[in-house]
Amino acid sequence: MAVVVGLRLIPGVKVGDVDPVSAVVALLALASALWAGRHAVRTTRMAPVPVAEMAAGLADDVRSREGLARTQLLGQQTRAIDVDFALRPAPAHPAQHARPTGRLTKVVDYYQTLHPQRLVITGPPGAGKTVLALELLLGLLETRGPEQPVPVRIPATLWDTSHPLPEWLVQYLVTAYQQHPRIAQALVNAGLILPVIDGLDEVDTDDTPDHRSRAADVVRALNTYQRGRHAAPMVLTCRTGHYQALTDADAWIHDAALITIDPVDSAKAREFITSRVDNPARWQAVLSTIDHHPGGPLAVGLSTPWRLSLATTVYEQRDPDNSYTRAPADLIRVAATSNHAIREHLLTHFITAAHTAQSDQPPPYTAAQTHRGLAVLAGYLHDNATTGRVLGGVPLSGTDLVLHELWPLAGIYRVRATVPAAIALFSLMAAAILLIDSGFGLSTRQIATFTLPAVSVFLWTGLNWKDVWREPSRIDTAQFRNREGLRDLAVSIVFALTIGYAAGTLFEPAVGLAVGLAAGLVFGLSGRDEDKKPREYAAVFVPWDPQRIIKHDLAAGLGAGLTFGFAFGFVAVNAYGLTSGLTFGLILMLAVVLTCGEVSIRYLALLLFTRAWFKTPALPWRLGRFLRWCYHAGLVRQAGVGYQFRHREFQDHLTHHPQPSKISG
Repeated sequence: MAVVVGLRLIPGVKVGDVDPVSAVVALLALASALWAGRHAVRTTRMAPVPVAEMAAGLADDVRSREGLARTQLLGQQTRAIDVDFALRPAPAHPAQHARPTGRLTKVVDYYQTLHPQRLVITGPPGAGKTVLALELLLGLLETRGPEQPVPVRIPATLWDTSHPLPEWLVQYLVTAYQQHPRIAQALVNAGLILPVIDGLDEVDTDDTPDHRSRAADVVRALNTYQRGRHAAPMVLTCRTGHYQALTDADAWIHDAALITIDPVDSAKAREFITSRVDNPARWQAVLSTIDHHPGGPLAVGLSTPWRLSLATTVYEQRDPDNSYTRAPADLIRVAATSNHAIREHLLTHFITAAHTAQSDQPPPYTAAQTHRGLAVLAGYLHDNATTGRVLGGVPLSGTDLVLHELWPLAGIYRVRATVPAAIALFSLMAAAILLIDSGFGLSTRQIATFTLPAVSVFLWTGLNWKDVWREPSRIDTAQFRNREGLRDLAVSIVFALTIGYAAGTLFEPAVGLAVGLAAGLVFGLSGRDEDKKPREYAAVFVPWDPQRIIKHDLAAGLGAGLTFGFAFGFVAVNAYGLTSGLTFGLILMLAVVLTCGEVSIRYLALLLFTRAWFKTPALPWRLGRFLRWCYHAGLVRQAGVGYQFRHREFQDHLTHHPQPSKISG
C-alpha cells in the first residue's frame, strides 16, 4: 500500500514539501514492521502441535466411524462369529512371540504380544478378514493410552506406491478425516498412526500377482516402513491365494506374524444362526445337515461368515403379511445341484431381502431400480479392473466408488468438455446481449465482444485441458465457530479493502473497493489450511459423508462466482450501463463458478450423461442419496471417502447379471 500510494503522490510533490529525515525514519519503520510481521508469522507456524490432544480427537472419530462400519458388515448386528485363526510359517523374518492359534475375541491380546507388532490377516473370500481387522482396531482403541498410536483403516486400493507410506498417511488423514495438514504430519512423525491396510488382494486384477504387480510394490513399501531402527507396527489383510502367490514371487511382509482364518465349523455356524434368526426351529434341517455332513456341499457353502450372514438375511425375509418368504430347508436342495449354487442362489435374492428389511419407512427405490443402479456401477468397476485403465497417470479403481471420481463412467472427453462448452455457451449469450445493446459494427469494443467466446474457450482449454484430475475446492466455514476465525476473516477483508483502496487511487475507487471486497471474502473464506493455527482445529472433526467433498466444492464455486460477479457487475454497471454491466457480472460469475467448482460440475455432468436419451446406462439422479441408502441397507460399505460393494462376490454377481431376474423381484 505504501508503494502504491508513494507512486501516486511522489511525482506531484515539489521540492521542499518532503522532510528527508522523516522519510528515512518512515522507511526504516516500514522495514522494521515488515520484518516483525514476517517473524510473527514464522513463529506462529513453528508453534508445537499438541499431538496427544489431536490423536485423542482422531481416535474418537475413528471409533465412531469404524464402529458403524462393523455394524454394517455384520448385517446391523453387534455380535460377530468368534472365528479361529492359525499361525502360518513365513519364509523368513517372522515376528517374535506369535502364538500358534488364536480367535477373534482375543485378537487384541494376540497382537500385543507380537514383536514387532506387525500382523498379516489372510483367509478365503468371505472369511471375515475385514471384520477381524475391525475387531482388532476397535479393541486397540478401547485400551489405548495417550502415547499409543491410533489405528486407522485404509483401503489398499487407494495407495499410490510412488509415494512413501508416511507421506500417503498424511494425505489420507487430510482427505478422509479432514485433518489439518500440519497436524496430520505431526501425528505421523510422532508415530501415532497405526496403518490398518485392508484388501491387498484388490489392488490387482490378476488372481496370482507376481513380483511386478502393484501388490508386490505395496509389500516392498511396507517392508521399508520403519520407526527409528525397527520395523513400524502395521496390519494388513489379504486373500490367502493372493498372498501365497506373492510369497512364491519372493514378496512377503517381513517381521510380521502371518495368520489364516479357519473355516466356520458346524458348532459356530449353529451358534451364529440361532443368535441371528427369530425362529431357530425353522433352521433345524439346515443345522442337522451341517452337523452330520461337515464336508458336504451345504456345510462348505456356508463355511464363511459372509455366506452365513447372507443366508440369514435372505431366509429371514418376510412378506407384507409377516409370513416368511422362503423356507431354509430349500438350501439343502439348492446345495445339491452344484458347487457354486449356494452362492448364486443367495446373491440372486440378496437385494430383495435387504430391500424388504428396511421396514422403518417405505424405501425410496424398488428392488429392481436398486439392482440396475448397482449393476451399472459394478460394470464400470469391472471394466476398470479387467482393462487396467489409467487416466492422467492415475489407475481407475476396480473396487472403490468415490463420488467425485466417478465421472469417467459417463465418457472422459464428453464430461471434460462440459465446462469449456458451458463457458462458450454463456459467452455467446453475453456477446449477443452486448451487441444488441451497443449496436452492430466494427468498433474495437464490438470486435472484442464478438471474439469473447472463442478467446475464453481457448484460454480455458489451453490452461486446464492437461490437468485431468481437479482438486476439490472448499469454503472454510469452521472459522465461524470461534473468535479467532472471525477475527482472521475480518482481517482478510480489511486488508483486501485497504489494498483495493490503494489500487483505486491509481484507477477508480469503486473498482478498487469492489475488487478488494471480493478478494477479501474469497480468500478469507477459502480453506488456506497452512495459515491456520493448530488450536483452531482441536477436536473439530468432520463426520464421514462422501457427498461432503462435492458439496464443499460446489459451495466454494458458488461463493467465489457470486462474490466476483457482484463486485465486477457493480463496477461494470457504473462504467457501461445497466444492461452491459449486468451481462459482464453474470458471465464472470458463471465462468468463476464453472472453474472453481469444476469437481462438482463434473459430477453433475456424470448424472446428466448417464441418462437413457444419451443411450448410456442410467444412474439415479441423486446418486449420493442412492448410495447412502444402499449403505444403510447393507448393500455397500464405507471405504475412506467412498463406498465399496459389501463383498467382491456381490460386485461380480451384479457385473454378470445387470438385469434383475424375475425370481429376485
